[in-house]
Amino acid sequence: MNKGFLVLLMTGLMAACGADTSSESKGNDAVNGHKAKAAFEDAFDGMKVTEVRASPVAGMVELDVNGRESVYMTEDGRHILIGKLLEIKDGEVVNPAEQRFEKVRKAGIKELDPADMITYTAEDEKAEVYVFTDITCGFCRKLHRHIDEYNAAGVTVHYLAFPRGGATTEAAAAMRHIWCAEDRAQALTDAKLKDEVVQAELTECAKPVDEQYQLGNTFGVRGTPAIYSIDGEQLGGYVTPEQLLERLE
Repeated sequence: MNKGFLVLLMTGLMAACGADTSSESKGNDAVNGHKAKAAFEDAFDGMKVTEVRASPVAGMVELDVNGRESVYMTEDGRHILIGKLLEIKDGEVVNPAEQRFEKVRKAGIKELDPADMITYTAEDEKAEVYVFTDITCGFCRKLHRHIDEYNAAGVTVHYLAFPRGGATTEAAAAMRHIWCAEDRAQALTDAKLKDEVVQAELTECAKPVDEQYQLGNTFGVRGTPAIYSIDGEQLGGYVTPEQLLERLE
């Protein structure tokens, strides 16, 4: 089967513009996981299972696909569940996959170099958010039209590059020039709001674009904008300044 069907199902879950490798679970889950992994990769051309874990549901395993998506499959490799698997724990509904991602994001955010991001700083800062962005994404442009309002509300916005189509796209090439511009904040604004891309000399300054794209994959970014708190909590895709403040609180 062509992978397009699976991609359509996965991206249908996004609210925005649309890891370790080859590690396996232990014991019987690993044996059964091998069977599910083989069946999945055989059914969906070009899709690679990068990790297999035991699932909270008996008889199923959790598969990481291409290092960024999670699907659930029966151990015999016959049935697939695509979507969020929620768990009721101590009377509360939790998302186990999201909890794992939050730990990865929190650690990754702590390692970020401020010099590698494009930041719009709030004068009276109350919170910081980290936003994976693509200059060709309509929702990203919509968010950026309100950047002054986010700052006025006390929210500092750190942008990271995430060209949705990958590192070889025109968007990625343009974002490398933006990251190398003398005034990166203005260059990003011009690209998003005026469709004007600066032609800066590409040197070491372009590296963060590719590095941040890979980081976004490990964070579970599925579309842009993808907004995260300093603790790695996912705050949504496009949200208004008022909605963002509510979620941060």
